[in-house]
Amino acid sequence: MSSPGNAARPVTLEAEGPAGRLSVHDADGGADAHGGAARGRYRGRGGLTLLDVAKALGVSRTTVSNAYNRPDKLSASLREEILDRARELGYFSPDPTARALRRRDLAAVGVVFHHDLSYALSDPTAMVFLSGVAAELDRRHLALHLIPKMGRRLMLAAAFQSMADAIIVHAEIGPEFVHEVTASPKPTVLVDTTVPGVPSVLTDDRQGALRAMQHALAARPDVVVVLCFAIGEVERLRVLALTDPPRSGYVGDERMIGYAQAAEEAGFPAQRLLWLDIDDHFPESAGARLAALAPTLPADARVAIVAMSDRLALSALAETQRWSRPPPVALVGFDDSPAAAAAGLTTVRQDSHRKGELAVRLLLDRLPSVTVPVNLVVRST
Repeated sequence: MSSPGNAARPVTLEAEGPAGRLSVHDADGGADAHGGAARGRYRGRGGLTLLDVAKALGVSRTTVSNAYNRPDKLSASLREEILDRARELGYFSPDPTARALRRRDLAAVGVVFHHDLSYALSDPTAMVFLSGVAAELDRRHLALHLIPKMGRRLMLAAAFQSMADAIIVHAEIGPEFVHEVTASPKPTVLVDTTVPGVPSVLTDDRQGALRAMQHALAARPDVVVVLCFAIGEVERLRVLALTDPPRSGYVGDERMIGYAQAAEEAGFPAQRLLWLDIDDHFPESAGARLAALAPTLPADARVAIVAMSDRLALSALAETQRWSRPPPVALVGFDDSPAAAAAGLTTVRQDSHRKGELAVRLLLDRLPSVTVPVNLVVRST
């Protein structure tokens, strides 16, 4: 990143009428006037305007606007060169929220969801989140479009081409989707995932998992079984080998890091943490996985269980009630669903309704990213 004293060098631009070819040079005649200093200065989607780009390229604001909004007004080659140079500066598209709000043409918000429709409309945490989105949209007289994951594929491009005027992405964004998000022509907010330059609503998953593990370790277990979202052994070893893992865009990684940090801080041996990956499309399969593991544990071992969701934890609770061995010394979930409260499950509470409301506010009021705190709710487990 450039220092505060660095600045982009002066540029000139040559264009010959509507069919003209863009040519950008620095004051010394160099071919690239937008190297490290310029990229360091301009901060991308949230900090660069059409006017900034126009000034840097030496053209009118209208010319740059046409490149994005009225491409028929420019030659294909001129438009492509404007877009290329704008991307070099860190600018991907006009601020879609501001544009939509100026025109007052927002009618519907789409929610890209991380599972299929059946899951979205039956999972307690998902329904609470969507109710928060709906409550805020009702206050603004806007409609909701729910765009589910199709099978195990995230249809992000289709979402951005949907009839929704603005998009909330409540799904993991892998590296292959980052460009689609940053270049989206629609206002976009992320939930429980991160992409640089795009506002997001996050849960303090790492802290919540740390507190869950601390509670489990206070019961002095001999072994802790961790019921995880599907992470995979290779990814787990990679992430846990990091000295100070950066914020991950995947909820599973964040919770895994929190569990591991708590165990390390308590001096609990890493080899006594047993990680069980559960397909989160079928969270109730956790009980069967635990049943298969139980015979491999010493008969007199004190077992604690922590789970990345209440549904995983409740499935485990049902299984352990059938054990002939002593019950777990601790069992901790994550979410604080109504079913968790009814079962007396100790869990980490996240305010999913608040997350839904905040997602809409960030999207339409252009607020900065926010992290929603969590707290441990101690019950009988």
